[in-house]
This record gives sequence, C-alpha cells and structure tokens, in this order.
Amino acid sequence: MRVSERQKYWVANRRIEKGRTDNTGALDILSTQKRINKLHDDPIGVVRSLKLKDRLSEIKAFKENIDYSKGFLDVTETAISNLHQRIERAQELAISMANDTYDGINRSITAKEVKELMNEVSSLANSKYGAKYVFSGFRSLSPAVDLEGNFLGDDGQIFLQIGEEQYKRINIPGRELFEANPEERMEGHFNLIDALGLLLHGLNHDDKEAIYKSIGEFSFQLDKLSSFQASVGATWKAIEDADQKLDYDQLQKTTFLSKIEDADIYKATSDFKRTEAVLQSTLLASNKLLQPSLLNFLQ
Repeated sequence: MRVSERQKYWVANRRIEKGRTDNTGALDILSTQKRINKLHDDPIGVVRSLKLKDRLSEIKAFKENIDYSKGFLDVTETAISNLHQRIERAQELAISMANDTYDGINRSITAKEVKELMNEVSSLANSKYGAKYVFSGFRSLSPAVDLEGNFLGDDGQIFLQIGEEQYKRINIPGRELFEANPEERMEGHFNLIDALGLLLHGLNHDDKEAIYKSIGEFSFQLDKLSSFQASVGATWKAIEDADQKLDYDQLQKTTFLSKIEDADIYKATSDFKRTEAVLQSTLLASNKLLQPSLLNFLQ
C-alpha cells in the first residue's frame, strides 16, 4: 500500500509531539519531585490525596486547640499552685501568732504581711492567658474577683474540640474556687479572700479566737485548692494523650500522602533521560523522513 507524503508528515508530527509531551511530563516530575501534577496523572491518587489533606487540615486545627488548651491550663495550674503557697504561708502565720508568746504589737506587724498576701491572692485570682481571665468563665474579658474578693465571673464552661467528637473543658469553675457555696457557708466556711480577712481582723484586733478559727479555715481552703489542682492536672494529662494520638495520626497520614504524591527521584531522573533520548531520536529520524523546511516548521 502506498504511503502518501501527508501521512508521513502526520506520523512524524504525532511522534514528535508525543516525545515532547513525555519529555515535558518527565521534566515536571523531576523538577517538582511530585508524581502527581495533573488530575490525569493519577485520578484515583488525586482523590486519595485530597482526603488525606482534608484529614491533615483537621488534625492541624485540633492541635491548635490543644496548644491553646495547654497554655490556658498551664496558667491556671500555676495560679492555683501559687494560691496554695500563699494560703500555706497565711496558715503558718496564723499558727505562729496564735502562740501566747506573741503580743498585740507582733500581731499588728504580721498583719501587714497578711494584707500583702491578700493583694497577691486577688492578683492571682485575676490571672490571664493572653487577653483572657482564666477564672472568669464566659466573662473572660473581665476580672474574676474584685479587691474585696467578690466573684465577678460566671459559671460558663469553656470547651474546645481536640479530636473527632472529642471535646474537653479547659476552665475550672472560678465561683467554686473563690466562693463558699450555701452548704459550705452553713458549715461556717468563707470565701477564699475572706478567710485571709478573718486572720487579718484577728491580728489587727489581737483577737486570738479569730486567729484560731482562721487556722481551720485555711486547712479547708488548702484541701479545696489541692482538689482543683488535681482536676487541672487530670485534664492536662487527657489533652496530652489526645495530642500524642494526633501526632501519630498526623505522621501516618503524612507518610501515606508522600507515598501517593512524591516521586521516586531515581526513577524520575531515569525517565527524563529516557524521554529526552527518545525525543532526540524521533527528531533525528523525522529529519531523514521529512524535508528540512517542513521539519523546521513543525519544530
């Protein structure tokens, strides 16, 4: 069968274009180091890649919440720990000043330190993480207590999502920490800062009965603080466990994504050299088949 000149030109042109396309594709893979650069490279791989990327985006958002939660809880735990130290110091002073070897002058001098402890407790009660007051509930832009020790926040519970269908409360009930509930008041207990006020009154008025009473009240407040401190620690541990699970999931998904998308550099280099050689051979063969002027036009 006779092959027309037009057919020769068409075959040569098609082979040259295929050689260029293959060589360009190989160069794209080599330069980007990605096996998939276009949808038609691997449609199934693209779908799997998109699903993995969506999951990695979710993990990133969860980890951002976890980082915030840890920071919030760290500030909370530090504040409670410092509150515990201040109340312990107040109890030590109360026990010392309850001794008959001290007189009214000694107690009046000690009252100045207790007053300073009250100021420090008020400051710790208004601890902030960033712009948020950690003990104020939903009223996190307002102080938790005033100078008299009155609670100004609310009972809002702040939850953050740290995993799929996993939410964790990151704040503790400030009202329960700083205020005595009705049942506690029935038992004769005070607000946290009022407990210091009881000792301050006893020292300023040389009232040993008030000083004795404050010793027992401080024991109650210390137990309360320890309970909240343990609660914060348990929450932090649960969030840390969730963080470690996300780290593992993130590593797995990143590895799977790499296997789908990333190119084998050795193979990519080999493919580029091969397609380049094929293109050059095709051009050379076409040069013999076609007239130079037409070949130049096709190139």
